[in-house]
Amino acid sequence: MKKQGDLYLKIVSIVLAGIVVAYLVLSVLFGSGGSSYTLETAVRCEAGDGQTVSGFVVREEEIITASQPVVVCALTEGERVGSGQRVADGYQTSAAREKRDRLTALQEQLSQLRYAASGTAGEDTTQTDDAIEKALGELAALTARRDLTEADDVMSELQPLVLRRSVTADDAARMEGRIAELESQISALSAETEQSAEAVTVESAGYFSERTDGLERVLTPESVLQMKPSELRAAAQHASAVPGNAVGRLITGQKWYFAAEIPEARAEQTAAGETLTVSFGLEKLSQIRMQVEAISEAEDGVCTIVLSCEREPQEVTALRRQSADIIFSSYTGLRVPKQALYMVDGQAGVYVLEGARARWKPVEILYAYGDGYVVELDQSSTGNLWPGDDIILTSDDIEDGKVMEA
Repeated sequence: MKKQGDLYLKIVSIVLAGIVVAYLVLSVLFGSGGSSYTLETAVRCEAGDGQTVSGFVVREEEIITASQPVVVCALTEGERVGSGQRVADGYQTSAAREKRDRLTALQEQLSQLRYAASGTAGEDTTQTDDAIEKALGELAALTARRDLTEADDVMSELQPLVLRRSVTADDAARMEGRIAELESQISALSAETEQSAEAVTVESAGYFSERTDGLERVLTPESVLQMKPSELRAAAQHASAVPGNAVGRLITGQKWYFAAEIPEARAEQTAAGETLTVSFGLEKLSQIRMQVEAISEAEDGVCTIVLSCEREPQEVTALRRQSADIIFSSYTGLRVPKQALYMVDGQAGVYVLEGARARWKPVEILYAYGDGYVVELDQSSTGNLWPGDDIILTSDDIEDGKVMEA
């Protein structure tokens, strides 16, 4: 009896194992009898049809020169300058320049010490602590973005705050002594540097740049507006010699230009007077609107396009040869994956999930890009595709009204 019972249990175990294996195989092959599909929500989107080009930033500009051999700029890149304003100091020798650098360093030390000394009278340090915490947060963010120029400015603000926070009333006498010493040194150096320094000024107002490349007189707004592609390429190869006593350049006027080659087919998509969206890859020069000033005749399938803008002139003072993305057409609608699109009786459309059934919704394709389409958003009928609809993606046969099992 025991042997018969063991045999019976073995048979039952084998049968159950076979049933489980069969179930698993059928589940994989037939998906438990339902449809294999995924859903993607219809969302609003915007896509641009554009062209990446390489061209030249052009401005009204002139080279600034100095009569002295050693020059120290007094302004930063892109800084606004007024008529008659000093942009640099010229020195006859390097030793005279070193004195000027020493004077600047002493003046900065004096400023920090005066600020620190004003906090030694037992003041509430809460505001100083808050300022230090804020500056540290800004410094961390700028460092993460690798914006070293701004980070250096924040560091300069942070140093006197830390010094102010660390001093005590006992330090007051020593600090006053050091302040008096610095004032004496600064007074003596100021007298010497005033005699040796020659101010470099500009006659017109504009924006200052330390950069010069010899193209200031070659690529001008007047010239590029008339240039064909071959002339633009040739002009860029004929930079004039930069004077040895050049300090930088002065950009006059608010308007700046961008001249580049585009395919003839792209030139047919726009015309002079129209406005296009252009991105230069810089944060403040992304998605800016520029006006088409001129489009040249075609040469070997390409044209010269000249665009202009009056925004952010201080951001382009150092730029010359530059890449940019020009958007010639933009499309706004709903995004539809290419996998989800079907053609039924010559009409494009998608299937969406309503309840447990697939429902056909026709669409009008506006633009194809990557793995999707931009289709028209038409809310005049509930039979059209709407934002929020669940679009069905499946490799199975599908038709209007089909039950989509989970």
